[in-house]
Amino acid sequence: MRTLEFKNVGFSVKLGRGKNAEQKTILSNINGTVKSGELVAIIGSSGAGKTTLLNVLSGRILGGTVTGEILFNGEKRNKKSFKRDVAYVEQDDLLFGTLTTKETLSYAADFRLHSSEYTQQEKNERVKEVMKSLRLTKAEDTLIGFEGHKGLSGGERKRVSIGVEIVTDPKMIMLDEPTSGLDSNSSEVIVKLMKNIAVTKNLICMSSIHQPSSKIFYTFDKVILMAPGGVVYFGSTRDVLEYFSSIGFENPPLENPADFLIDIMTIDYENEENLQISIDRVELLKRSWSEYVSKNGDEYKSNQSVGSSVTSYNSGGYEPKDTTIDEPTEVWKNPWVKEFLNLLRRSWLRQMRDKSFIYAQIFSAIFSTALIGFTFFKKAKGFSDAQNKIGVLFLLIIHSVYPVAMPVVPVLIMERGIMTRERASGSYRMSTFILSTIFTQAPLALIVNLFSLSGIYYLAKLQFHTGKFFTFIALFFTIILNALGVALVFSAACKNVQVASMYTPLFFTIFTIYGGALVNAVAVTPILSWIRYVDFIYFGFVAVIQNEMKGLVFDCSDNSSGTCYPNGESVILSFNLNIRTVWECFGICLGMAIFYFLLAYWILRFRTKPKYILV
Repeated sequence: MRTLEFKNVGFSVKLGRGKNAEQKTILSNINGTVKSGELVAIIGSSGAGKTTLLNVLSGRILGGTVTGEILFNGEKRNKKSFKRDVAYVEQDDLLFGTLTTKETLSYAADFRLHSSEYTQQEKNERVKEVMKSLRLTKAEDTLIGFEGHKGLSGGERKRVSIGVEIVTDPKMIMLDEPTSGLDSNSSEVIVKLMKNIAVTKNLICMSSIHQPSSKIFYTFDKVILMAPGGVVYFGSTRDVLEYFSSIGFENPPLENPADFLIDIMTIDYENEENLQISIDRVELLKRSWSEYVSKNGDEYKSNQSVGSSVTSYNSGGYEPKDTTIDEPTEVWKNPWVKEFLNLLRRSWLRQMRDKSFIYAQIFSAIFSTALIGFTFFKKAKGFSDAQNKIGVLFLLIIHSVYPVAMPVVPVLIMERGIMTRERASGSYRMSTFILSTIFTQAPLALIVNLFSLSGIYYLAKLQFHTGKFFTFIALFFTIILNALGVALVFSAACKNVQVASMYTPLFFTIFTIYGGALVNAVAVTPILSWIRYVDFIYFGFVAVIQNEMKGLVFDCSDNSSGTCYPNGESVILSFNLNIRTVWECFGICLGMAIFYFLLAYWILRFRTKPKYILV
């Protein structure tokens, strides 16, 4: 039998800085034992620390100070193996909407079941078994669902989220508010399924839950009741009302026990008259449970009070043990190449099913080709011809930056969220994830823009020269790669879509200003002139201007304006765009793109990885 034992567990966080810093205790002196086959609920008032306790016990807590001792099967949790032993189902269903139920579970099995221990056939059988146990067989070919395409119901999505975690056959499963947002029937189905899975698979199963119905409440074997500052009960759900009745709190007839218990555990901050009354009541509940535990010590392995009031962070007699997991050495489930191909296959499958995105890309390419191409279709002479060529080339660079980068920013941020969940269980390497993302987004952007650039090239009557055309395409490919690289960097670094969508165009705007067409690079004040040396738009513009202008001779016979460039070389000199050769600029732009991809990898690898704390 598996056990999870916790002794004098506490958790505190530091608020403020310097002299004003203070330690706020969230959990204090929490004790108990959970056995396999048991379904345990964590119920409490808002702010009582339900999710915090769940995260501490599952090894998913970030920051702060954890005290006490947590033993898994009688031993201290092992950094390298514990995250493979415990499955964690988050409150939000982080799933790819363009995959089906079966595909979602199959990829989870491919990533998380060791290839040396399971054949592909055995992985497929495992997926079928999980779908059957979660009653998802009829929905195996249904898409999860995304905006504009209705897929699974809320209850089915939650069951898929659970399936993703249990497909690896874990030893313990933790669920954070699994019934949140579901109707009563779906909630009941979820909890009963978890009870069945806990028994049949011999799992330790714990779940935080908010105001369950009476049926759901009694489906749980045990319940941990949490009030601000401590636990007020930990035991059988069948005995809970009898216990509270014995200390003077009688559940009204026909009232949902969970609602009654939450009401008496809640401190009423909204009503000043009831505030002190509710505080005194909660203190009585904690004191009563403390006395009960003291009289029935044989039921617990510790003499410490389970429901004691809030104390300092080390009041339990334990020194803080901040064992931070910085990403222990992994034993990866699949070889690097197989892992990469699985991720790439999934990424392309999702991309091709997002029809609205594909159609938008095609429409944008056709529209921009027609608009830009026919805008510069009429052949000009002299100065106007030079001006038009400068305009169309710079416009094409801008068109290869903003429309390429901005649509993928929200997509990449959504992928980052799912990647974080999958990486938390050791599903795959960061290098395979970042490369699969690049090898999905880059080819699509390059193919779409290849048609657009080719059409505009000939409609705008740029030089009809095979070598110059392919050089033109190669140069714009490096600009597109830079745009994707920048989008990937900000998607990795920013907390949400709104922030990334603000900083990404701001970054591009700065590079556009110093891109060589709007401001003469040599005439910029020295304080800001350095920007062009890190500006891929500038180097791209230098290269495409040289590629187009060299060898051109302008017709100055009808020069009514009095100004005319005799040839393309004079245009290059007048704009000071001769600092590097075409292929030097190509190399610089390609190097910058690689730099952005590596920077995105570094941010994801070292800055967004969770640093969990174990004791």
